[in-house]
Amino acid sequence: MKNLFLAASYIFLVFFLVACGSPIYTDGYASQKKQGDALTLGLDREDFEKTAQKMIESMLKDPAFANISQGQRKVIAIGKIINDTPQRIDTNKLISKITIALRKSGKFILTTAVAAGGAQDDMSEAVRELRNNEEFNQNTISKKGTLVAPDFSLSGKIRQDTVKLKNGDIQAEYFFHLTLTDLNSGLAYWEDEKTIDKTGTSKSVTW
Repeated sequence: MKNLFLAASYIFLVFFLVACGSPIYTDGYASQKKQGDALTLGLDREDFEKTAQKMIESMLKDPAFANISQGQRKVIAIGKIINDTPQRIDTNKLISKITIALRKSGKFILTTAVAAGGAQDDMSEAVRELRNNEEFNQNTISKKGTLVAPDFSLSGKIRQDTVKLKNGDIQAEYFFHLTLTDLNSGLAYWEDEKTIDKTGTSKSVTW
């Protein structure tokens, strides 16, 4: 009886998947030119990795940063990254890959002491609260004026539009927009936007 139930469940699953069809990447235009198979109509790890790589290449090739030497590394703080999609997204999937690559480039370094919404690592502040605590060797406590303020803030937004096509399929359009702002002048030294377009049947879901 149990085997019969499992077989029926498997057949139902197969028919369900066939009915739903597999989502695909497209060029996002009326031509609906296929760009490859997609794992899901929603955002997955591959989307974040590819987008992060494109953003990194764009930033490092930008004339504003192309000539930064190893000894002139700029300090970046993470600003607001807005998730303007109906999906529950951990924006760190995108940002962490970018900050890791930027640090490895030798041109940038990330501060965890300052970030939008609070420090990424509050230990920089916590260790300073140990001043005048007799249980600690005060010579090992960070001195005043030793924290380094950021030069730039990396902020952005992930937006999603959903479009119903003539044939009834659904096109999910994702827009990744990032900006690098000079905190001294408030000027955006770099910004870019990358898009991902996926198409699936009307039964496909993005979450």
